[in-house]
Amino acid sequence: MSDTVQATSLATFEKDVLKASHLMPVVVDFWASWCGPCKTLGPILDSVARTLAGRAKVVKVDTDAEQQLASQFQIRSIPTVMLFRDGKLASQFVGVQPEHVIREWVSPFLPPEEPQDPAGPVQESPEALAEQALAAGDPATARRLLDELPADRQETDRVRGLRVRLFFADELLAVSAGTADLDALYREGLTATGAGFNGRAAEAFLTLATRSRAYRDDAGRLALLRLFELLGGADPLVQDYRRRLAHLLH
Repeated sequence: MSDTVQATSLATFEKDVLKASHLMPVVVDFWASWCGPCKTLGPILDSVARTLAGRAKVVKVDTDAEQQLASQFQIRSIPTVMLFRDGKLASQFVGVQPEHVIREWVSPFLPPEEPQDPAGPVQESPEALAEQALAAGDPATARRLLDELPADRQETDRVRGLRVRLFFADELLAVSAGTADLDALYREGLTATGAGFNGRAAEAFLTLATRSRAYRDDAGRLALLRLFELLGGADPLVQDYRRRLAHLLH
């Protein structure tokens, strides 16, 4: 493992990949030590990680050691390389690609470069400031920053994802004073989304929907649908819990 590419595991995947992908694209290399093409691709991804340092992140998953992750993402051939953005799977390829092709593949998902002001510090974008406000537990500031964006930036994937996260933050504030068991379950799911633990959140929301459709006007089901929106339909977690939710409803 190089200094620019870290290993991740089932225990750290949500933090290393899903949560981190809200700040920048995260490229995940599913590999194995016995795989010849993986050995060819490894140095190429190391170079990509160095070139895009601070704007993209590259991590590796050893499919032999992390068979549950490999199964979760339906890895059939290696190397398989997946790109995550805003908490969801955005693109992928299988096999070895030249470095310039991989950089071009990542490029559409890169955060915009912040304008440099020679007379002062770098100015962060409103989206980045909204993310920081949400992380700091200040949804009101995040909402103001998003509301002030021009119309052509309101419908980007990044802003839509932030709106969903803002919904979860608002709900957490609204339910924080509750003491009933269902309040605690809903609060568990909402807290997990804020920390990037999407599997834990999905399980809490589905359990809540199973126990009570009446609670806060079907809050468990609606929160689960919002989580699906945040992660995107291609995410294996979404596919799994969409099936389980359909079984519950029918």
